[in-house]
Amino acid sequence: MVREENSGGSKYLKADLLDVIEIPEEGVALMLFTTEEWEERVLPIRIDVSASFSIKKALGLVSFHRPLTHDLLVELINRLDVTVEKVTIDAMIDGVYLATIFVKDNRTSETFQLDARPSDATAIAVRLGAPIYVADHLIAYTEPLERYRELRARYGFSFEKGI
Repeated sequence: MVREENSGGSKYLKADLLDVIEIPEEGVALMLFTTEEWEERVLPIRIDVSASFSIKKALGLVSFHRPLTHDLLVELINRLDVTVEKVTIDAMIDGVYLATIFVKDNRTSETFQLDARPSDATAIAVRLGAPIYVADHLIAYTEPLERYRELRARYGFSFEKGI
């Protein structure tokens, strides 16, 4: 179990991106996160389909001839000599999840935080190998993994870590 604490006192759990499932009828996709502590439960976060393609590209599951927006951001991160230390999924307010990207300037050792959508934070974290953490209070929004196994069976398999 890996726990982190932010300056606001929230506790965080190390999370794994379990799967990304596109739901064609709804024109959306779901990112599914899990933690050791949640056992057979997942945190589903709705994202747009273009964000799911970007995450799948980062995982090497699809390819595009030209760079995507997240590829350009990662190129900037690398050229500016900064490091993404971690991303966190912090809260859900009015049905919208909030995330933070923690960045360190390697020249000055200054750290700063960027407000982000969970899909953008995840797409960047996957590309850079940065850890993802979820606030432990988000367990209130988790659902049984079995429900998503049924969706996976209907829409096909996404990637090797998938369910």
